[in-house]
Amino acid sequence: MSKYIVGVDEVGRGSLVGSVIICAFKSHKSLFETIPFQMKDSKKISKLKRENIYNFFRNNKKLDFSYKIIFGKKRDIEKSNIHNVVLDSMSKAVQSIADYKDKVIIDGSFVPKDLISYNVSSMVKADEKVGQVSAASIIAKVFRDKLISKLHLIEDQYEWNNNAGYGTKNHLSAINKIGISQFHRKTYQPICQLITKLST
Repeated sequence: MSKYIVGVDEVGRGSLVGSVIICAFKSHKSLFETIPFQMKDSKKISKLKRENIYNFFRNNKKLDFSYKIIFGKKRDIEKSNIHNVVLDSMSKAVQSIADYKDKVIIDGSFVPKDLISYNVSSMVKADEKVGQVSAASIIAKVFRDKLISKLHLIEDQYEWNNNAGYGTKNHLSAINKIGISQFHRKTYQPICQLITKLST
């Protein structure tokens, strides 16, 4: 049995914009006993604390951990569907970082079929229970927020710097007022509905 755990999580599944981001984080079981903060689900800690944790991992790569970020691209989401893209991206992230003896824990209820040869399991709310999954969640969240902030500089009328592309009242109002951008996921509602309405 390996001494390493690989935690996997995604961020951006429900966003109307851009890529979904998957992160796999690998470390020794005892890593989180030595770092200067407590790991939690990325949605339950402040933006400042998420960024501090993200920067800690970026700046302390001599410690015994590694991580891999995979983009589930918008065009693939539109061509296939978000569920398949997330599972495929999770598989790529795990295969790039994990050994077959490592314990792999994926947040949620599903395991990619091509990971059956790994010591892998899914766990609902793993980002609240397993440090490696929490780390993956935080890294993916901060990475995607930075990505969406760059898109906001191109299309600032949708306020993506505040809503990360999710369907908030202000975001939906802007879509109804000025239409969609090149970065919106055209197979998502209400984007798809609006496209259909404009084409008839």
